[in-house]
Amino acid sequence: MTISAGGEFRKETYEQTAGDLQSYAAGPYAVAQQLYTQTAPGVYVDSGTTAAQGVGASGYAGTSEATAGKFDQKAYAAYLGLETDLTEALTVGAAGRYEHYNTFGSAWVGKVNALYKLVEGLSVRGSFGTGFHAPSPGQSNVSIVTTSFNNGNAFQAGTYPVDSAPAQYYGAEALTPEKSTNYGVGVILEPVRGMTITIDGYQIDLRNRIGLTSPFIVDAAAVAAQPALQAVGVDGQVQYFTNGFKTQTRGVDFVGTYRTKFSGAMLNFSLAYNYNNTKLKSFDQQVIGLAQRIDAENLAPKHRLVANANWSLGNLSFNVRENYYSSWTSAQDYGVTVTKAATATTPAEGYANQRFGDKFTTDLELSYIFAEHFTLSIGAQNFTDEHPDRLAANSTVQIYPLTGGTSDGQVYARNGGPFGFNGGFYYTRLRVKY
Repeated sequence: MTISAGGEFRKETYEQTAGDLQSYAAGPYAVAQQLYTQTAPGVYVDSGTTAAQGVGASGYAGTSEATAGKFDQKAYAAYLGLETDLTEALTVGAAGRYEHYNTFGSAWVGKVNALYKLVEGLSVRGSFGTGFHAPSPGQSNVSIVTTSFNNGNAFQAGTYPVDSAPAQYYGAEALTPEKSTNYGVGVILEPVRGMTITIDGYQIDLRNRIGLTSPFIVDAAAVAAQPALQAVGVDGQVQYFTNGFKTQTRGVDFVGTYRTKFSGAMLNFSLAYNYNNTKLKSFDQQVIGLAQRIDAENLAPKHRLVANANWSLGNLSFNVRENYYSSWTSAQDYGVTVTKAATATTPAEGYANQRFGDKFTTDLELSYIFAEHFTLSIGAQNFTDEHPDRLAANSTVQIYPLTGGTSDGQVYARNGGPFGFNGGFYYTRLRVKY
């Protein structure tokens, strides 16, 4: 029998410091001013409309004294695991963990697993477990206002803590932990000496999943009802983190490894494939819009492949890795927004999103060990300098020929895709190990 046990204490801290007063203060034109129309040189008449400037600095409004602060979260945990061979062929195990957060209370999670050796070179395994993930202090307390653009028109976009006045006005509630239930079953094959193949299927049911809400559009009535919304102003946007939806992810993992020798050198090969499919099971229609729903199911590529080969002889080694990412869809650069009106639950007609093509990237590394404790490496991640597809024009997004991007300078999807949009990364590294 193997017995494992332990404890943990963790403290997470998030801090926002107040900016200069003029970076977040309300200027003289934060109050709506009467607009006039020029009808002749030196002659102006009442236009019948009013307008106001947003509160704080343009581009990136500062953090006010009211939202500044240092926020922390403490957690205590203890776990116990047991594993034993009931027979020569059957191994079973169980583990439990208790965790207490000073912000969210306590949680129990656990896992049971078993492995059965059918014949030499063939085993089956399975597991069942539960999971728990508490919101971070940053998710609960982030406060930021930036200037964004929509087809060339600037507006203020704010992300607020759930207990702030702007978020509360649009229905924010205190964040609760995410919880999951996990199932897995698989086989282990050892067909020849030096080769191992594992195939596992899994399902993850995730509840109270945390994400940003759809942006709420601020109108004049909202500003009048809640003065704190002056920071984004009329036609500005408000978002906050919320436990907005429930997902189910099903997938298959395949991992094959092979180790051999060739002319005195060691050769290691591995091939890993993953199929991953996420479905949205339920969501809060008041705060989770179509963009979030599309991204929840389609942002991650459904197919992922990694092929790796390593050659080593004495102190010299060379590694090459080929990565494949299947196509994926992003909607956040093509978002429709929702308001507090009843139509907020109905997606806008003509809503557009973009599907980005599949890509291969190559990683290389050559290493040499010298003086026993030093390793010098030269390598590249994404050696061929691959980039995701660029944003394309559609019914809701204009691409400007001069820049090849949107009105706010975006060329690629904001999330960067599965391997980012920075292209190749080339490096040398010296590692010292004693």
